[in-house]
Amino acid sequence: MKFQRLEAVRGFAAFYVCLTHVFKLDGMALSSRIALSFGQEAVMLFFILSGFVIRWATGKQDGGEGFGRYFVKRFIRIYSVWGCAITALCLITRAEMGHFVPQPAGRWLGNLLMLQDWRHGKPAVICDPLYGDTPLWSLHYEWWFYMLFPLVNALAAARWKIHAVGGMAVANAILYAFLPNPVSRLFMYLSIWWIGVHAAECLKASGAVQLKDLRIPLGYVAMAAIPGLCVTYHWWRIGKRLGLGIHPVAEPRHLLGAVVLVCLAFGWRRLGWIGFSNTFGRFAFIAPISFSLYVIHYRSIGIATYLSFLGNPFVETALYTVVTLLFCCVVELLFYPRLRAVLRL
Repeated sequence: MKFQRLEAVRGFAAFYVCLTHVFKLDGMALSSRIALSFGQEAVMLFFILSGFVIRWATGKQDGGEGFGRYFVKRFIRIYSVWGCAITALCLITRAEMGHFVPQPAGRWLGNLLMLQDWRHGKPAVICDPLYGDTPLWSLHYEWWFYMLFPLVNALAAARWKIHAVGGMAVANAILYAFLPNPVSRLFMYLSIWWIGVHAAECLKASGAVQLKDLRIPLGYVAMAAIPGLCVTYHWWRIGKRLGLGIHPVAEPRHLLGAVVLVCLAFGWRRLGWIGFSNTFGRFAFIAPISFSLYVIHYRSIGIATYLSFLGNPFVETALYTVVTLLFCCVVELLFYPRLRAVLRL
């Protein structure tokens, strides 16, 4: 079953994140800078949609298909695109530098285990993304959300799952405020992903989902933001430099941003989705390639230089975009489906 509006939103989110990385905000008018400053919220939107899709795609409370098959399907989904993207990034870097650029062995291992994160914006990061492709940070969360999903289903009764996830998020948010660490950060962000999971469960159970059905997961996410807000206030009081997109502002921004996005979505639905078809709806065609586009666009369009010899930034960006879109179509519309067919997934 396809959720057309969700597909359109997914496509728009991928397109929007690309815009935030392709255009240089420093030289833009204030209104344009503001309009393109919500890329991190778009990633939170991806998390919510991902949680919804994963829960909707699984049959029973335990995942239905068994963990082995579930693991293989999720592994192929993440690592097939990841592997193609890393190969492309290696070739792009080769074209720009004139030689293959080696990456530290620890970084390769960390990325293979999906432990990479954005060191510039967060403390306690295990390793950087390969080849400076910063959007790869979100794959770390996506992969471990996938792995935690069946574990939560197995350990928590149906009625207590949301409390288990929410309680862990709040507890780890408090710990993270005193001792930043990647595990606590992961459990904080899992509560965002679980908004989508809970929405799918409500839809499965009653055939509809209302904003009031999500008050518990949204409440937990909002509570998990409070310790981060306290740290932010403390930093402000002692005169430390604060940035909207980096720690300690980023984490509560992400959590509260997820709550606001869900509320805005239900508010728009109450208005009958007025204007949706002519705005977000136009981006549904991007949805099938949104994953690979999100993963690779930063290095393949945003900061790419391998065509700089052309001497025309507009032409260069246009060609970077064409090459990137062709790559995404090959990976997501040809390679990935055939790989699933071969493996009978």
